Amino acid sequence: MTTTKSLADQMIEQSIERMSEIFDSHALIRDLMRHWPRAYATDLHESIGDDPIRVLHSAIGTRLLSFNIIEKTHKVDSLNVRGEMTENQEWQKIVRPTA
Repeated sequence: MTTTKSLADQMIEQSIERMSEIFDSHALIRDLMRHWPRAYATDLHESIGDDPIRVLHSAIGTRLLSFNIIEKTHKVDSLNVRGEMTENQEWQKIVRPTA
């Protein structure tokens, strides 16, 4: 089990902003790794389980549910950080009408 303590909401929001309108969790995780390697590595080091990478990435995916600027679409296959094609969540940015 793990939490994403070091990856602050602001970091994740900035990564979401850099994503295209439709993106998947793997793309967001690669962005977090690239822009905040220390925070990512700290959370990875604190992840407990047989596969810390999978545990952390699952926690990041779960955490994305709390952001009201994106919504789930469906599951897609894409390359994970290990270069393997695996299923993960696709997301879509929510466009709010301006007043």
